[in-house]
Amino acid sequence: MERIQVTVDDVVPGDSDDAFDIMLRFDKYHEWWPKSIPIECKEFQDIFVGNKLSIQPYPFVKIGWKLHSYDPGREIIIHYYRGMHTGMGIWSFAEADDNKAVISFEIDILPKNRLYNWVYKIFNVRESHIQQVNMVIAALAQEIKNIQSPESSSDVA
Repeated sequence: MERIQVTVDDVVPGDSDDAFDIMLRFDKYHEWWPKSIPIECKEFQDIFVGNKLSIQPYPFVKIGWKLHSYDPGREIIIHYYRGMHTGMGIWSFAEADDNKAVISFEIDILPKNRLYNWVYKIFNVRESHIQQVNMVIAALAQEIKNIQSPESSSDVA
């Protein structure tokens, strides 16, 4: 089976604590998440751990994230609990110079069966994952900007 281990990171304007707070609130993703990657909060509790999301990265393909754990302001660990693969993802947040934040998403996933392994190869899941995470980070950067200056808010498609 083809394991995918990849890290996508970027430096965005804004505060890493704001980025962390936005990413922790699964119930608010619909407000800022890229519209081209449908998402739905499945379960949400104020304790956060155990919260679930459904993400549709491709037509007819849904995956599920479950919040496994988090370290306030530093990282959010998710478990892929439903869909074509299993494994973990780690969102990391750090401060950079000049009021910028370093946002990183690292995954370690495996297809659940041989059919999905074949799908990984056909759809180049590794490359499309990188593109989609870059879209999410760009949308997150826009949401941070909206929080810091609400009068300049705009939707990210």
